Amino acid sequence: MTKLLGRLLHRNGFPPATDRTTADRYTGNVDTPGPSRRKLSRPRWPAHRWFLAGGALGSLTMLPLTGPAVYAVLTPLALASVTAMLVGIRWHRPRWPLPWYLTAGAVGAALLGNLLHVLDGGTGRLEWAALLLSHLRGPLLALGMACWVRQGLRRAASVDVAIVALGAAMWWWALIIEPLLFAGYYRGWDLVSSLALTLGDLVVLVLTVRVALVSRIRTRAYALLSAGSVGVVLAGMVRWIERADGGGSGMSTVSMLGWTTALVLVGAGALHPSMARTAGQVPAKPASVSPVRLALYVLLVVTCGALAAYTLTAELRHHDSVSFLHIAMPVILLSGIATLLVIRLSLVATLLGRRVRQDPLTGLGTMTLLRERLETGRHADAAALLLIDLDGFRALNDSFGHQAGDDILREAANRLRASTGSAQVMRLGGDEFAVLLHADAAGGMQLAERTQQSLGAPYPVPGGEGHLTASIGMRAWHGRINAGDVLREADVALDAARATGGNQIVVYDAALHADRLENTRMVAELRHALAAGEFTMYYQPIVDLTTGRVAATEALLRWIRPDGSFVSPARFIPLAEQSGAIVGIGDWVLRQVCADLAGWYAQHGVPCTVNVSAQQLRDPAFASRVLELVAESGLPGAALIVEITETVLVTTVADAATVIAQLESLRERGIRIAIDDFGTGYSSLSYLRQLPVDILKMDGSFTTGQLETGNPRDIAFIRAIVQLATSLGLRTIAEAVETGTQAHRLQALGCDFAQGYHFHRPAPVATLHSVLNDPVRGSASGSVGAPSASPALSGAESDN
Repeated sequence: MTKLLGRLLHRNGFPPATDRTTADRYTGNVDTPGPSRRKLSRPRWPAHRWFLAGGALGSLTMLPLTGPAVYAVLTPLALASVTAMLVGIRWHRPRWPLPWYLTAGAVGAALLGNLLHVLDGGTGRLEWAALLLSHLRGPLLALGMACWVRQGLRRAASVDVAIVALGAAMWWWALIIEPLLFAGYYRGWDLVSSLALTLGDLVVLVLTVRVALVSRIRTRAYALLSAGSVGVVLAGMVRWIERADGGGSGMSTVSMLGWTTALVLVGAGALHPSMARTAGQVPAKPASVSPVRLALYVLLVVTCGALAAYTLTAELRHHDSVSFLHIAMPVILLSGIATLLVIRLSLVATLLGRRVRQDPLTGLGTMTLLRERLETGRHADAAALLLIDLDGFRALNDSFGHQAGDDILREAANRLRASTGSAQVMRLGGDEFAVLLHADAAGGMQLAERTQQSLGAPYPVPGGEGHLTASIGMRAWHGRINAGDVLREADVALDAARATGGNQIVVYDAALHADRLENTRMVAELRHALAAGEFTMYYQPIVDLTTGRVAATEALLRWIRPDGSFVSPARFIPLAEQSGAIVGIGDWVLRQVCADLAGWYAQHGVPCTVNVSAQQLRDPAFASRVLELVAESGLPGAALIVEITETVLVTTVADAATVIAQLESLRERGIRIAIDDFGTGYSSLSYLRQLPVDILKMDGSFTTGQLETGNPRDIAFIRAIVQLATSLGLRTIAEAVETGTQAHRLQALGCDFAQGYHFHRPAPVATLHSVLNDPVRGSASGSVGAPSASPALSGAESDN
């Protein structure tokens, strides 16, 4: 029979499988073996669809039938379902076929029981065998569902399963068991047999729900089989409700449809290709209960309570008194459900608490656990807290992807565990970790040095190795402490370690705390200063070293307090960048520079350079905002030169595409790009090749330190920068020129422009107007050469 059905299905476009991967090949998921590696096409109507269609047709033909004629259709359907399961096992070769064999045995037992019942013809000679086979259906089907979870997690989600079991038992009691016990229609062996059969259906339902709660099986075959199991249970439930109410031993139309639908669904599930990977899949860690499931559990308790109240009320309405069992059983079931629900909620609370205290990526503790440990150990004789930040992690994470970043964090966590011994290690978030140990400051410093060395070893990344360093802030104490204060002070030390360039260990002291308070106050004043109009723009002329004329100006931000005192840019600009206030300040600078520039550019054609920060460049709308300001001021693009630092280019490598797009958009409209402080950062030639750059500004350290007293090697380095710029078609500007000797040497080396106190000091815009309008003052006091026809940094020169 199995081979016959296999041939018939093969003729309809579903070839038999020969190994475990056949199901995947027929669905187009895996290439076929062999030289051609040709992918098989999916059958237009695979076997399970033919079976569903044929089963639906058979079920419909059974609707008008009654009596023994029903078995004329039900028996072939059951036989077809058993055959389909055997064929599916042979075709798809599941790795765990036992559940399918047991399910086929359950259907086969029911089939044989029905056949014996029909053959008995009411004589009673075969009825005992038919009844025995009918009783085997429930245990076999229940055992089949129990075997679906095979990998040692059969106790998982036991509380959930128990809640569902007691809830279902409440319905069984009210609708079936109680009527069977007290209606008087069944007595003796008939009563025992009926109770055993209906309880078997209850067990099948509970085990089906258990598979759904415990396993991760989500295949089409599993859905069909589960629907079939539920269909069997519902059909049996309807049948026993009818019998409990004195409906006789026959089957109603609803019951028959339930049976036939179940047979068709189970057979189709066995023929579906996904049956090969359906059984035995369980998670390593069962998922926690969801809010939706908890709500369903609460609804189950409410409905069961309402059902119990209704049945007791109905019983009292028809009888003057009720037996003890009428009251005790609903109370026991409801109490059990409520108790299990409380237990489940407590387990959820425990799990959530564990998740709050344990980092899911590394398995380390979290900030919550660190605070608890600090609170419980605050009376320790000596203790130290290390806060650790991985320098350069963001660059690796952005370069190699988040999966590589997660692997690095896990590796860092493992190294911390290995290097810290008995100390407690926590991950606070991102690439920041904490180590809490019972030791004095000296012991904490030794552990910090050992940890820094461990974390500095190379990390495996796709295609090679990645390198990180560690910044560590340490706070050591004796005796009673406040957990919040310790965390804040360790964080202050960590900020100080990062501020010095990273890869440092800083121990907290009172001076660091005072600096933090001062910085916090300064940031607050910064934001107030912007709103109060305390910022102003100064401009320093940039001189053509050949002609001595002013070729451009640089915009410099100044902060003048209401009392007339100046705040050094070296003091407030780094704080503005760290706090994010630089974005608002930078927008104000651009707006003010464009307004001032409009006052002199039309007459003198002298452009202005303005610095922009990395945070401004990361904003995708930055270029459009600059172009809008230039247009509103009536300026051509050549009037503005945007300066970016060399360090910005390196530290924003992850945003390289955004930076390049911004700069190219500006350059297309005539705005030129200058690299400020060139030579002090990483000096990557790739940036000069990739980025749209027009001008190199040498850092002032080359001028003040190397030109005046430098040896031939230092001079050669400056000459190399100038020659590099010349070969790339770029202009060079030297900063911080303070003497005539420096100016002449720069001119001799081929530098194009210079700025510094030797020529002009930074001054307000009114002073700049005076310089530009006075031919004598417009020529640098320390002129370095005769006029020349070479173009200056004006809009007349062509863009490089």
